[in-house]
Amino acid sequence: MQIGRQAWMQQSSGDLSLQDRVALLRHSLFPVLKQSLKMYSLAHRKSTSKLDLNLTDLQLPDSSDVQQALEKMQSCSSVALQNHCLRTWYFAAGFSKIQGLQPDDELLAVSCLLHDLGMTEPYAHHQPNCRCFAGQGAYAAKGWAIERAWEIPRADQLFDAIAMHMNPYVAPTEGTEAHLLQQAASCDVIGSRGFEFSTQFRQQLQQCHPRLNFNQEMLEFIQKESAQRPKSRTAIVVQSGLKQMIKLNPYLN
Repeated sequence: MQIGRQAWMQQSSGDLSLQDRVALLRHSLFPVLKQSLKMYSLAHRKSTSKLDLNLTDLQLPDSSDVQQALEKMQSCSSVALQNHCLRTWYFAAGFSKIQGLQPDDELLAVSCLLHDLGMTEPYAHHQPNCRCFAGQGAYAAKGWAIERAWEIPRADQLFDAIAMHMNPYVAPTEGTEAHLLQQAASCDVIGSRGFEFSTQFRQQLQQCHPRLNFNQEMLEFIQKESAQRPKSRTAIVVQSGLKQMIKLNPYLN
């Protein structure tokens, strides 16, 4: 049973067992450490991507569901968190082009826009007995999708993408949208794989959707989450150095 997926969340309530912790370290954190070393070594070099992306090359899908997801996110999130969710989508859409992936564009956009609902006051305790903010957000997003008449399998994909984004690594084979969301959120929070985007692209993105006090909001949130939910994935990644990685993000400027 894969950590973060809906079946795991329902069975575990978001608590990592000892076996889960070992699996997360082996499957996720070690690859992330390797990637982080590469990230810092390439931080001040020219983009290694073969694509020269501009912000104008990427447009949110023009659909009612994407617009409604955007409005839902904006209605409950701080401006700093709103900007993070939008930057996450831009990075996810960019990674999909860089890696030649073909996601469900609408599903990817909705996943990015709603991925941090669990950080907001209305949804922090949305689902009883869930001890994981990513799980809380996933339950809330799936409920929203079903209300919007999404088919259950697609709503389940939305759940998994959001719930799995707190895994330190999600492979493309584990779901294209889940892979892109995790990679994009990590790129924005700690700079992971940021070297694949040009300085111009990152500057354009920061100008359109500035960080404001996002880093401080995130640091305060993960500290609180890890203290209140000591068996959560947030707790283990905080113990593994997440706070330091946020502060050392080489692409903040």
